[in-house]
Amino acid sequence: MVNFRCCAAAILMLAFSLLNACKERSTDQSENEEIAFEPLNYVNPFIGTQGNGTKHSIGNVHPGAVTPWGMASVSPQSFDFTKMQSPSGYRHEEKKIFGFSNVNFSGVGCPATGSIPFKFFTRDLPLGYNGSHFSGQKASPGYYGVTLDDDAITVHATATKRSSLMKLEVPKGSTKVYVDLMAQQGHIKGGVIERHKNNAVSGYQLEGNFCGADNRSTIFFSAHLSKAADSTYLKYNNRTNPRFNQNLEKRPSGIVFVFKNNEPSELFIKVGVSYVSTENAEENLNREQQGYAFEKVQKAAEAEWREELGKIKVTGDSEDDKTVFYTALYHSLLMPITFSDHNGEYVKMGSSEIGKSTYTRYTGFSLWDTYRTTHPLLTLAYPEKQEEFINNMLDIYDESGWLPKWSIFNHEPYLMVGDPAPIVIGDSYTKGIKGIDIQKAYAAMVKNADVEKDNLNRRGIQDYNRYGYITMDGPFSHVEDFQWDNGIVWGAVSNTMEFNLADHNIAQVAKLLGHEKDHKKYATRSKSFMHLYNDASGLIQPKNKDGSWYEPFDPTEELWDRMNFGLRGGPGFVEGSAWQYLFSVPNGIDTLKTRMGEERFLKNLDTIFDKNYFDMTNEPGFGFPFFYNLTKERDWKTARTVHGLLDRYFPNAPNGLPGNDDAGAMSSWVVFAMMGIYPHTPGTPDYMITTPSFDKVHIQLNNTFYSGKALVIERKGPSNGTIKSMRLGSENIDYKVSHESLVSKDDILRIETE
Repeated sequence: MVNFRCCAAAILMLAFSLLNACKERSTDQSENEEIAFEPLNYVNPFIGTQGNGTKHSIGNVHPGAVTPWGMASVSPQSFDFTKMQSPSGYRHEEKKIFGFSNVNFSGVGCPATGSIPFKFFTRDLPLGYNGSHFSGQKASPGYYGVTLDDDAITVHATATKRSSLMKLEVPKGSTKVYVDLMAQQGHIKGGVIERHKNNAVSGYQLEGNFCGADNRSTIFFSAHLSKAADSTYLKYNNRTNPRFNQNLEKRPSGIVFVFKNNEPSELFIKVGVSYVSTENAEENLNREQQGYAFEKVQKAAEAEWREELGKIKVTGDSEDDKTVFYTALYHSLLMPITFSDHNGEYVKMGSSEIGKSTYTRYTGFSLWDTYRTTHPLLTLAYPEKQEEFINNMLDIYDESGWLPKWSIFNHEPYLMVGDPAPIVIGDSYTKGIKGIDIQKAYAAMVKNADVEKDNLNRRGIQDYNRYGYITMDGPFSHVEDFQWDNGIVWGAVSNTMEFNLADHNIAQVAKLLGHEKDHKKYATRSKSFMHLYNDASGLIQPKNKDGSWYEPFDPTEELWDRMNFGLRGGPGFVEGSAWQYLFSVPNGIDTLKTRMGEERFLKNLDTIFDKNYFDMTNEPGFGFPFFYNLTKERDWKTARTVHGLLDRYFPNAPNGLPGNDDAGAMSSWVVFAMMGIYPHTPGTPDYMITTPSFDKVHIQLNNTFYSGKALVIERKGPSNGTIKSMRLGSENIDYKVSHESLVSKDDILRIETE
């Protein structure tokens, strides 16, 4: 007789054994897939480089070889940058390459950098080099390559933090290497060859007048060639800007190295850069490179990118979505750039004095752009870098007496509106960035908010402190250059709203420090935009000092080219209309909604998107799509709007950025939007939630700052579907989640849609 009980037990044991084997195989497969994952394969540096044939390119990003936040970056120049004044030297639709620069900003809106330019050619060009048609263009993190067809030269480029390395494949015959110090994309032209021999050259190039600011800087370089030229000759050029009294007319502005190749060969060129001296440029080069080991340098650059990009892993079926995501993350990690040398030296803010730092100093803090997205992204996924950036900002305060606004090199041009530094500091501190001198930071924030004399961070502060808003007909301190031609001030409403958000952040820090009186003071001031809310129109409008509304008022108006800078904005607004600024008060959005009422709030939000008032190209509206979470249609409209914008404006293509990337600000918006979380209010440590673009997002957390090991977001169902449930671990959440709950434990954030 068969023992059925024993057979059943045996079958059950076999089933368990097979199940465990499947689990082990599944686990092994998952681990192997994770090991095999290569984020570098999903970065397309050509995204955002197309200009559509217009004067200004779309993203103003470059495809060059660079490391994360690197000083050096080797990028092609697709214009005659001897004459050019442009934010970026490269546009994808152009047909020629004119040279290769060694220092480049990413995504900025004004002409700058394109510095230390090299031109390569084989032709005999008595009238000057006019570029070459090209083919075989390739770019990936830490690498750029192209063939100059007219000259039969193939160029490969890679970089370290403060140096570059180029490998040239040159044909038989004559090859010229031209270091043209009259060529860069900024306003100021000129430079000096200080020393040279047949296989090396050093000197400096001028830089400055960024966004109209009257300033000047110097970038030094030291370059070495892998073999000696057969001859060299200096070139002279007197095309300098007399406004800056450069007095370079009789100094050499460039050098040409001439090689006579008996057969096709390779030539290597390495360049060290510094903002301090040619000696430091040479030291940077020697510390970061030995010999001409191109593959070694390239692999080291790729390893840096792999480490940084690998801190966020996404899983999904769409290869294009992954490419858009990782390219956006890549662009988010390019600015600001390294400013101090390997030995710690740098030029102090507002002077020519050389300082020395024990940690890296950076430059290119485009804070009005980046406070909304880039710095919150760094705080979440790269808190060690964010802490370093804030300490940089406090160093600038020590050196200049003020927190930075748009610091570039050793200058502060006080660009754009508002008071963004307290926003960055406040948001970071409330989210757990504690390795800063918070007492110093708080004193600096309060100084920005209260001191009226010589305060260029808060133009219009007298009005703001007196009325709670900046008036359209009152004195606007120190802003002669910031007035319309009819005497109306530029950005009275925009500045008021920006100052409100800065005061909100000061209030939050004051609360954490136990300064209750200050907390109440700045919290009250942070809502003063309501003085400008008009119940009749349902909009925020400019006012005069007697409290009357400024007339005429057209909420759709964007006045172009009314200022020398070519900026835009309806009266009272900067780079936007009243509609485009309506909800740009995230710290007061609940107050605004209560005043408007539920129905009007939703109707106004719909109007912005339905009538195409929304401007994806500019920062004030970045949070608008997520404010549908505050309406009765939040189950579907937030996701539908966010993913509609992603699909429309951010393809995996050269036109994949609809406007200036603004030092990574727009790309960081893409990163957050695709992850399904958005830091809607700097200084309020939580996130709006919507459906992510991916099945799974895994963010590696830094345990020095956060107690959780990883933040994991999972989606079940379509990305633009109706939300059925939203849970963090075992708890339901209501379209918003705190920063602390995401980073302090390892609960999974799950969003289910249908």
